[in-house]
Amino acid sequence: MKRARDAEIDQLPPGARVRTPSGRTGTVIKHRGAESKLDHFLRVTVQMDGGSRHDLVTLQPHLLTKCPPESELAPRIEAP
Repeated sequence: MKRARDAEIDQLPPGARVRTPSGRTGTVIKHRGAESKLDHFLRVTVQMDGGSRHDLVTLQPHLLTKCPPESELAPRIEAP
């Protein structure tokens, strides 16, 4: 039986585009499990857009909003 937390993390696979509570966007890099016996939360590591490769944030999945892929965000140019 899957818990609600497991379902949230399944909706954010590595490579998914997300928006953080601060409004910044990024790409999910990896999932992290509970780090200790006292910490039971699953977390998602996100690489932020427009920053260096070290511009990372780790948040609980319920704080993230899934965004459309970057290719859908780019303006579309139609041929005449």
